[in-house]
Amino acid sequence: MTDLRTFEQIAPADLDAVGGKGLSLARLAAAGLPVPPGFCLTSATHRRLRGKPLRSESALVEQIAAACEGLGRVAVRSSATAEDGAVTSFAGQQETILGVSGAEAVCTAIERCWASLDSERALSYRRHQGVSEEGLAMAVVVQRLVASDVSGVLFTRDPLDLEGRRMLVEASWGLGEAVVSGRVSPDRFHLDRETGEVREQHVATKALQVTPEGERPVADDKKDRPCLNEAQLRQLAELGRRVEELYGGPRDVEWAWVEEGGGRFWLLQARPITAASAAEREQVRRDEIATLAARAEPTGTVWARYNLSESLPEPTPMTWSVTRRFLSGQGGLGLMYRDLGFRPHSSLDDEGVYDLIAGRPYCNLSREPLFYSGWLPYEHPFALLKADPSKALYPQAVRNPSRGGPLFWLTLPFRLPFLIVGSVRFALRLGNLSRTFAAQFRQHVLPPFLADVVSANGEDWSVLPSTALVERLEAWIRRTLYDYGRDSLKPTALAALAIANLERWLKRKLGPERTRSALNELSMGARPDPEADLPGAVADLVAGRLDRASFLAGFGHRGSQEMELSRPRWAEEPTALDHYVRHGAALPPSGEGQGDWWERIIAEAKLSALERTALEPEHRALIAYLGLRETAKHYLMAGYALIRRALVELDRRHGLQGGIFFLTLEELPRLLQGEDLTGPIAERRRRRAVALSLEAPPVLFSDDLEALGRPAPPLENAEVLRGTPLSAGVAEAPALVLESPPEGDLPPGPYVLVCPSTDPAWVPLFVEARGLVMETGGVLSHGAIVAREFGLPAVAGIAGAQKRFRTGQRLRVDGGAGTVTVLPG
Repeated sequence: MTDLRTFEQIAPADLDAVGGKGLSLARLAAAGLPVPPGFCLTSATHRRLRGKPLRSESALVEQIAAACEGLGRVAVRSSATAEDGAVTSFAGQQETILGVSGAEAVCTAIERCWASLDSERALSYRRHQGVSEEGLAMAVVVQRLVASDVSGVLFTRDPLDLEGRRMLVEASWGLGEAVVSGRVSPDRFHLDRETGEVREQHVATKALQVTPEGERPVADDKKDRPCLNEAQLRQLAELGRRVEELYGGPRDVEWAWVEEGGGRFWLLQARPITAASAAEREQVRRDEIATLAARAEPTGTVWARYNLSESLPEPTPMTWSVTRRFLSGQGGLGLMYRDLGFRPHSSLDDEGVYDLIAGRPYCNLSREPLFYSGWLPYEHPFALLKADPSKALYPQAVRNPSRGGPLFWLTLPFRLPFLIVGSVRFALRLGNLSRTFAAQFRQHVLPPFLADVVSANGEDWSVLPSTALVERLEAWIRRTLYDYGRDSLKPTALAALAIANLERWLKRKLGPERTRSALNELSMGARPDPEADLPGAVADLVAGRLDRASFLAGFGHRGSQEMELSRPRWAEEPTALDHYVRHGAALPPSGEGQGDWWERIIAEAKLSALERTALEPEHRALIAYLGLRETAKHYLMAGYALIRRALVELDRRHGLQGGIFFLTLEELPRLLQGEDLTGPIAERRRRRAVALSLEAPPVLFSDDLEALGRPAPPLENAEVLRGTPLSAGVAEAPALVLESPPEGDLPPGPYVLVCPSTDPAWVPLFVEARGLVMETGGVLSHGAIVAREFGLPAVAGIAGAQKRFRTGQRLRVDGGAGTVTVLPG
């Protein structure tokens, strides 16, 4: 087949050849809808010429020149093979060049489109969206440029309409580039889906327009005038209904209106609406609430985001499938409790104590005491936590004999002697373990596990049959998260024991508040074993004492957000180290300052010599086990990297482009049997993004489940600014106020990005952002589209945002309500 195809020559099966944009335009044209004429240069051409000049093939240049005849000035636009999909749009990630004339200029523009596929902004976008680089290529659309008098976007279903009865139109004078770039806030029209009647409109001041000749000011008599009338809007709504009928679902439609010749609309693009609608968000919220209501205890349940939420804030389905085993009564966590002398309840064997709520792990405080209470009635009192929710973030279970029931009281006289003896044995076991475990771990636990890891890293898993690969995956889950996991968690438990013993003594001398800060001070100086000292290795890398190859040899299995299995390790993506290198700092030598802190607190607490003698072993245990905890985690992540390695290989074999992380372990046999799971993968991607856009409070009570997704109430004296809602969801973070993308180092997140407007150069900043605030922009603007795909709440139309906000100021962005709140403090 030829490298060049007109829209009429493109068939429904040509997605890989012409990309999402090219196929969509051809489909619209074939349906008789008004599409400017044009052609596509196929992705096969790009694959063949990647890295070579297009002009190296003279015959191809001649074909392009012939196809351009009669088109006049054209728009040259990318159409990547993964572009304009149901989940990702790639909006603005590749080049669009407008107003190109002549075959020579068209060839240059095509090469610019090709080059943009490998830009840093496009790479950042694909990494964040989990799009595989394998087989990715660029088709290019060349199309007659419509010299439009008005341009804009039509959402055939308004994303913020809860009932789904409206369309949304945004429009501005001139070419659509002014709207896409966010340089102008467009007019907004909310239309009845059935009739096209205007239900609501907001007319903006439109000071500039983009024309084929460049940027021009808007005439004074047009700046504040609606750029479409009611008859035009009804006509546009009719076109939208035809597009939706063609595709069988809602579409985001770019259009242009040309006044000449009596006036007509042209359709420039129609892609799936990748953002969730308000109705979809509400349905997900109701589903989540129903699930929680079924899990709640009759006496009340409290869910709290503590502990796990720090290291695994938003797990993908596969990561959750794996880590739930680790944290269950039969997994490493449960086995660790058994080794310490506890008896986890059998109800925790499969489920554990964590529930996934709106995509985030919460500890179920009704189940949590079952890990260690045995037959004793421990609980987290509902009323106490309801009165002070902050206590649920650092919960401590208490005994409540009234929950024991008749059997507890009937058997108590017989069990009491055994309970006393058991308590003494338990205390002796913990004391002995605290004295001996560090040596036992280093001598007997770590060496065989590390030997197994080294052996597995030397194997070629790409030659294994898929069934053997899944067996290897299960074996490494067992070896890492059960066998080794039970011991890797013990340093944390033993450090907690030392803290509790120190706290019990110091609280009587220093009081509760000072004791908390004193314990933090006493923890300073704890460091892992040298070969596992990640902060120290980063400091050595920054200072030039350690070269990158040596660093990767020892720490390549580590990475950013490393408990999330979908995230690459540094060995896979060494450039991700650059941020750590740029922001790294020197560390003090191991142990520096420990003695000083100890002596100061001993003096402040006025401890006697006897008390000091009793507490010094506890302090030594605290420092030792805090350091050993990091050593144990370092090697746990070496086994965890092997779990990821097996999953990545399965993903590659089945062409899932990261979709393996949206399946579960239980579904892998179906994958191996050849079942097409792309539908469930796409649905889970979308649902997870919707769930994560819901506001989730840090503590959730079963008598107020409606708090899930409910915006926090406004704070007294808080400044609230109203703008245009672009992307639903609520987020809080410090502001990062920028006039343009930084040319050097990217600032560390999280933050709310505040900027005039965005173009694709801003995309790397979206990765660490939690929200977006723009001075100008509409739902079609690049910033709005990418914010929705990244799940970022976004608001535009905040006049003077650059001056109103300052970097570091804490902001709350409500992208559904269109508000930005300046939080006190």
